[in-house]
Amino acid sequence: MTQSFSVQKNLEDMPITVDIDEQRGVMFDGGVVVRLAGRFGMGFAASVVTHDTDADVTASVPHPFFFGRPRSVAGTTAATRRETAGHIQAVYLLPGRRLDVMVFGGPSLFSVRQTLVTDVVYSESYPYDTATFSSAQTASSTSKTAIGFHAGIDLAWKFSRNVGVGGMARFARAQATLNATNNPAQKVDAGGLLAGGGIRLAF
Repeated sequence: MTQSFSVQKNLEDMPITVDIDEQRGVMFDGGVVVRLAGRFGMGFAASVVTHDTDADVTASVPHPFFFGRPRSVAGTTAATRRETAGHIQAVYLLPGRRLDVMVFGGPSLFSVRQTLVTDVVYSESYPYDTATFSSAQTASSTSKTAIGFHAGIDLAWKFSRNVGVGGMARFARAQATLNATNNPAQKVDAGGLLAGGGIRLAF
């Protein structure tokens, strides 16, 4: 994810660029499926993904005395991203003696909360030919609900009629919009490929 915006300093624009490395995160996911008729069912799942990373910040700071003589500063700041999603599932069940297979898909609703840089704090001293990065001012932006889609497969190995273990893979995608002070509206992709495992309970 990249930010690119400007703020006014010393009667000139100060361009700021931010590169946020969107790494893998830890997912918590849970859901329920109800069989409707035959091998068809409906379900709902909710997931939360959170990851912390460092954002690389660069800026060209205008000189206080001379126009057109910017000074480059660079540093890092902490950034957090949190995606919360709800998945409405249409399900096709393939039951077996020990292994149950479930294929599913449908619409997904996403909310994204992302740390965004809004300004840069720097230090300087006479004759002001250089500047030093001190910190970045940040804001936590939360998107409006974004509508997307998902599709996936779930495998469950049964120890008994009611208890088993399983694994799940799901691809989900939506496009969310983030807003923060000094920044233009930023569109970001939410979702991706999620994989996990856990206990399966059948009633």
